[in-house]
Amino acid sequence: MKSARTMAKMMGRRWVSIASTELRGGLDHPVQIRGRKHLPDCDNKLLPEYLKSASENEFLVNLKAVQEDEEGFEEWSKTVRKHMDENLSKYGAVLLRGTPMKTPDDFSKFIELSGWQTKGDDDFARAMQARSMTSTCVSQYARTASDDHRNYTIEPHHEYHTVGFPNIILLFCQECPETGGEWPVGDGRQILKELRPDVVEKFEKLGARYCLYYPSKESSEGARYNNWETNLLPTKVETENYLNDRGYTVEWQEDGGLRYWQNYPAVREHPSTGEKVWFNQIHAHHKSFYECHPNFADPAVWQAVAEENKWPVDCTYGDGTPIEQETLDHIREVVWRNCVGVTPKPGDLLICDNWLSLHGRISFPAGERKVFAATVFSEEDEDDE
Repeated sequence: MKSARTMAKMMGRRWVSIASTELRGGLDHPVQIRGRKHLPDCDNKLLPEYLKSASENEFLVNLKAVQEDEEGFEEWSKTVRKHMDENLSKYGAVLLRGTPMKTPDDFSKFIELSGWQTKGDDDFARAMQARSMTSTCVSQYARTASDDHRNYTIEPHHEYHTVGFPNIILLFCQECPETGGEWPVGDGRQILKELRPDVVEKFEKLGARYCLYYPSKESSEGARYNNWETNLLPTKVETENYLNDRGYTVEWQEDGGLRYWQNYPAVREHPSTGEKVWFNQIHAHHKSFYECHPNFADPAVWQAVAEENKWPVDCTYGDGTPIEQETLDHIREVVWRNCVGVTPKPGDLLICDNWLSLHGRISFPAGERKVFAATVFSEEDEDDE
């Protein structure tokens, strides 16, 4: 009897296999969390001392997706897409190992062939650039995941508000450093279960206000980190129209800087499953996210930014009142406690249901880390544009 693989080849089909594999270890080295330099709120005594390894969880599923025919990349891409459409919301996040992708061009081709909706070239580039952080567009489908300083640890977070509300985040690793640069992946379902009811109820009542500040590139601050002309759009008219269309209140500063804000609910319904989800950026959009950032480490710079409240981001309750430090400490404790870590390998593809899981980046001391990101939106979102 001929094998399924032989039969498939005889019928002209290219062989693609997706199978569960044991995620051995997950982390190559212990990853310190509490007390880690350039990690927001690193002195919070509630934080776990170390990041758990991905082998210790159930929500991050490790799959091996093998394209055994070198000409079968299109079928491989569509098979991965089909499997994610059917299963990603059950898992929360998936790590694919053994992929045939080697370059950002391969990654972009995969997104194109899969047929996922990324909102197109211009919209995608603009939406990703409206983040407070820095990244570079490499194709109409993909960007660098982050160009931020390697010494900075990016807290686990959802991709949120000025980038729209993507359903899926995909992260492709082309190259990784010898140490550091791990992916922390958070279990959003468990985070909501473990947050104190009074914290959740207060945010459900008041919502969260997200404020952003960009200097102008013409100012002395414009070269420190980022500016609105580069990260949004090149003219005030275009920028204001873009933000007004998305419901933001816009305020231009006398020195040419830009401040804008909007309220969003902290708890929402998952667009596919309908379940209640803790979907926000409350901790990762708070000004403390940047208070320990290497770009603001100089004491004189830190003092000037703090006095004028020119942090790139801040988050308050929806009525504008500050979020208590004790509440932030609790949220970060629960988030990190429900994260696991993966040491990325070349060719790895991390796929996250953006509503159910969080992603981030651990700092790394040296070397190259080349990771690229793509976002997937629903067909309905595209129709609404």
